[in-house]
Amino acid sequence: MGEAEEEEEAVVIEELSPGDSKGDGGQVSAFQRSRDKSKEYSYYHGQTDSKPLPADAVIRQEDPLKRADGLGPKKLETAAEVDLDKVVWVEDFAYSDEGANVKVYVDFPESIKDGAVDCKFDRFSVILIVRLPQGGRMYGLKIKEREGWILEQERSGGFAFEIVPEKSKYRVSSSGQKITVTVAKKDAQESWSELKKKDIRQSI
Repeated sequence: MGEAEEEEEAVVIEELSPGDSKGDGGQVSAFQRSRDKSKEYSYYHGQTDSKPLPADAVIRQEDPLKRADGLGPKKLETAAEVDLDKVVWVEDFAYSDEGANVKVYVDFPESIKDGAVDCKFDRFSVILIVRLPQGGRMYGLKIKEREGWILEQERSGGFAFEIVPEKSKYRVSSSGQKITVTVAKKDAQESWSELKKKDIRQSI
């Protein structure tokens, strides 16, 4: 038996433009038939004439990819960094356990109503800094655990128990001389007999 050579059937893909027509006479082109039948689902939908942009359209002047350098997220530029050595830290304050929250009451020696307040909560800490306008003083509240702890028995200096940072907040009083910091407990059933956690190694 002789080997029969099979002829491969060639497939031709023909690119059509809106003016092309198939066949003779006034037959409608495949381009137009597809558009008439399938509308926006047509294979050729992307080849339609572009529509003019609205009058209020905003066109980017800069390629946003220029900012992508592959080095990961960048820290946003913020106001001038605080010189912590110039902050007057408030050491005397009161607190109350109010069930799901703990409130810390901080009194200042002068009105801070017009000051800029920065407050950052973490799992066991809060750092609040008030900057008075026109180069005035900076006051602060700092309740923060010591660095480097790993086990719970090594932790000291921060809040007695873990808090929920995203649910915690502060409020400046109408007099402008007091700030109330409301700390949301992670476990609302915990009773805070102390505001800060002590180093248990000091009591051994």
